[in-house]
Amino acid sequence: MIRKFTCNKSRSQISGMTLIELLVVVGIVGILIMFAYPSYQQHTLNAHRATAQADLAKLQLQLEHDYDGGYDLSSLIPGGVCTLCESDSTRYSFKISSTGSQPYIISANALSTKGQDDDSCLKADKTMTLDSSNTLYPSECWD
Repeated sequence: MIRKFTCNKSRSQISGMTLIELLVVVGIVGILIMFAYPSYQQHTLNAHRATAQADLAKLQLQLEHDYDGGYDLSSLIPGGVCTLCESDSTRYSFKISSTGSQPYIISANALSTKGQDDDSCLKADKTMTLDSSNTLYPSECWD
């Protein structure tokens, strides 16, 4: 609050905020940040998870689009780098594998470099998967 003393009209004096007022403002801002920052962190984790889920769906669509009697699993992630993905490579690593019962399983593993492995939605293995039968794991993360 800027105070203007107008007792003497010929010499008006302007003074700034007092130290107590400044400390109160800093304290209020600190309390607001204390409650807002964890919410912001969770929002950021959720946003990166949603991007990784979209990338898993893109990979699945590309696999199905290029199907000609067999799946070419190596062309989409050559050398461990996803060519279609928009996810930050420091948050998720992608992998396409095959088992006897599933032609392909696409997985996104949360990395610890930027704290993505702290996402509370992911299970202990910190991996999201999408397979050829459209089974989503963990299902509660796919809203």
